[in-house]
Amino acid sequence: MIYVGADMTVDGSCIYGRVEDYYDNDFNKVYHVSPAGNHTEGELYAGCYGFTWTFTHDSYGYTARRDDNLSGVCPDCEGTHDHTPYEEAGTNDHGVTVSATETLYPNDAVQKVDPFMDEGIEEAEITTIILSEAATAREGVELLLSIYDDVGACGASGLMIADQKEQWYVENLSGHEYIAVLLPPSVAFLQPNLSVLGKIDLDDTENVIASNNVITVAREAGTFVGDEENNVIDYRASYHYGEASDLIQA
Repeated sequence: MIYVGADMTVDGSCIYGRVEDYYDNDFNKVYHVSPAGNHTEGELYAGCYGFTWTFTHDSYGYTARRDDNLSGVCPDCEGTHDHTPYEEAGTNDHGVTVSATETLYPNDAVQKVDPFMDEGIEEAEITTIILSEAATAREGVELLLSIYDDVGACGASGLMIADQKEQWYVENLSGHEYIAVLLPPSVAFLQPNLSVLGKIDLDDTENVIASNNVITVAREAGTFVGDEENNVIDYRASYHYGEASDLIQA
């Protein structure tokens, strides 16, 4: 993943995106148009794996790059039930953009305390649900984090949710624990399948949204790094897989 804030570009544009390097199955991509109302209020959506979602309103229209299932068979789960294959990135008609996701790797100790959930949201569903439901980037972030709280995540990831006013970067490295950061325009970074969230001040509620137990779970796992008295956590050091964490700090 790459992020370049508006202060770092010549024309004041904010740039973010990702590449796909899934070597097992380099799927063809389809530029997919999902019209407004494609999903209706109250409709039950079953994704690739165990995650289900009930739409809270008729879905917003959006465009996205998705895996090719024009044969009627989903290339991700090989299912034939009615669902959208993995959408890696897209923009809806309210200007909300999602770039999802970069796979991350938690440490074993955290996984024992807060394991991933089979019925949790998987990266294959994140773009589809957020672009259908959220009218602002903040709405999208709050929606995703509420899903992490309620049913959990199926895997670890880092992703962007943005609009013209706000750009958010979100990492989760366990079933329910996460941190979302409102990115300033003066920042640029690369995220090469490694956590990039170091020391985070959890009291900075204007720019940070974190799960309630993000320190508690790390402490129980015996991996907490930070300053608990001042409500600061080094998220990468506390949650990320040890060798990768050592590499990125080096």
